[in-house]
Amino acid sequence: MKKKLFSLVLAGFLLITLTISGQNKNYPTKKINGTEYYLYTVQASEGLFAIGRKFEIAPEEISKANPEIKSGLKVGQQILIPIQKDSTPIAVEKVTVNNDDTPEFIQHKVEKKQTLFSISRKYNVSQEEVIKYNPGIEKGLREGIVLQIPKEGKKNKNKEKEIARDVQSTENVKKEGTQENNTYIIHEIKANETLFSLGRIYKVKVIDIIRLNPGSAIRFAIGTQLRIPVNESNAKLAGQNEDSTTAEKNDEAWSLTSNNKVIRIAFLLPFMLDEDKRDLTTERFVDFYAGALMAVQEAKDKGVSFEIFTYDTEKSEDKMTSVLNNPDLKNVDLIIGPAFSNQVSLVSDFAKEHRINTLIPFTSKVPEIDNNPYLFQFNPGTDAEIKFTRDVLTGKYKNANIIFAEIPGISSFDEGKNRVEALKRELNREHKSFSRMALTTSDYADFKTVLKKGVKNIILFNTDKFAYISPFITPLRSQVNNYDIILFEQYSWKNQPEKLAESIFISPFQIKENSNKLITYDKQFNLLFSKDVSIDSPRFDLLGYDLSNYFISLINRYGVKFIDKIGAYTYPNYLQSQPRFERTSNGSGFVNQQLYLGEDISD
Repeated sequence: MKKKLFSLVLAGFLLITLTISGQNKNYPTKKINGTEYYLYTVQASEGLFAIGRKFEIAPEEISKANPEIKSGLKVGQQILIPIQKDSTPIAVEKVTVNNDDTPEFIQHKVEKKQTLFSISRKYNVSQEEVIKYNPGIEKGLREGIVLQIPKEGKKNKNKEKEIARDVQSTENVKKEGTQENNTYIIHEIKANETLFSLGRIYKVKVIDIIRLNPGSAIRFAIGTQLRIPVNESNAKLAGQNEDSTTAEKNDEAWSLTSNNKVIRIAFLLPFMLDEDKRDLTTERFVDFYAGALMAVQEAKDKGVSFEIFTYDTEKSEDKMTSVLNNPDLKNVDLIIGPAFSNQVSLVSDFAKEHRINTLIPFTSKVPEIDNNPYLFQFNPGTDAEIKFTRDVLTGKYKNANIIFAEIPGISSFDEGKNRVEALKRELNREHKSFSRMALTTSDYADFKTVLKKGVKNIILFNTDKFAYISPFITPLRSQVNNYDIILFEQYSWKNQPEKLAESIFISPFQIKENSNKLITYDKQFNLLFSKDVSIDSPRFDLLGYDLSNYFISLINRYGVKFIDKIGAYTYPNYLQSQPRFERTSNGSGFVNQQLYLGEDISD
């Protein structure tokens, strides 16, 4: 594995399509609110893409039925798979364009496991062009359908003329004596340069540099040559001797540090660069990395120097083992990753052996946290959440009527069920009374038997799966005019449209919606990556930004041995997450204890 600075948009901005295989119907089924589902147990190393391919369904449909999996799939987890009633192949609408630039077409029959990416690469056309002439395929490809693929020929000749016109004013532009086709210049990377600094020097967007340098990654090493697109803004600059002017000034600025030390950070994240293995969940890790690079860039602007190592760890233990064999990793100051619990043990052993502080940003399944002082677990985990919920129900809502609504047949693997049972035990220890309501079907869900007037009625269901809960929302709504009802929801339900008007939730996220800093951040994110920020909650780009800022500021202030200072350190400049790391015991690692009560309560 070569040291490299990963181009974050290469994975995130490729159009991902599905390759479909035969649907397996040998699974138990369940009917919820008129919709039939398969009950499927997640296997080791499976992602949404693989499961979607197995059942001939788009990954986003699985996510919609199981909002709790936004934080990641877990081995042994039971999920709902909507049963597809109509297996008719996708109809591809033929488009006729009547103008002089109409291309000729090649007919391509989709083969098993082919993706839109592989087809576009085979015929040397963009994915957008294939979609343009085959509307509907963006929803998924199926074996056997015939696609209209535009030939290169006439269309590309016209495009070449346009390019020639665009660069006519820069016909004589040269960089270090090298220029090809008058469309780009060659830049040789120097110390401390980044995509951002090159974008500033040449007045081009980062995404445009990336598009002109195809490949699985951009290697940012001294001496590497990159193509820089020529435009009206940089033509004059490109023709100058940039080596002795702008570049030197930027090198000097980037090399300034507040403590004369370069911070070395390694990102171990599943970017899934192999298109055959990539699934839609990859984008959240790309967003996380984008936010992290925003934090790095801000620190660079303040004079801090970095060396960034970024590796695609995919999802397997074998891949992680290969990555950890890279000798560069032994000398980094901070590791950020992995994303999946099956890789945590390998990284934990590596971090302990080489005494490297390591942030586990996503999973709460970190058994090694009890005996590895170099681990930092951001996701507080079930125990912290249960205790926080207990304190909320016995504190702020001590006078509320607590109701546990129990849906029958919930799997023992359902974390929501286990969480509720543990919460009941905690409330019993605190002598806090509560009611239990056994549910059968939504038609007979008479919540009036447990609701009380004159107090707030907080409803807690015994599952994480909103699809199980959805049928009971309507009978609950029918009582909101007579009773004060609050739904205790999981954070993953926040984006569900059908909920009660009033709800509360527990999470480690508290986004500062209208802060000036967030507004500035969003504009800068869009400018650098030519991409709008996510509307999901939580935002993974903000998670990457906050956590990277937190550890960068610690290392810059106290050095790599910042552990003794962490208890007294507060990171106030957050946008969504303000970590509060504490040891679980002597000699253990650190677990974030910062949780917030989210309330959507009308006055």
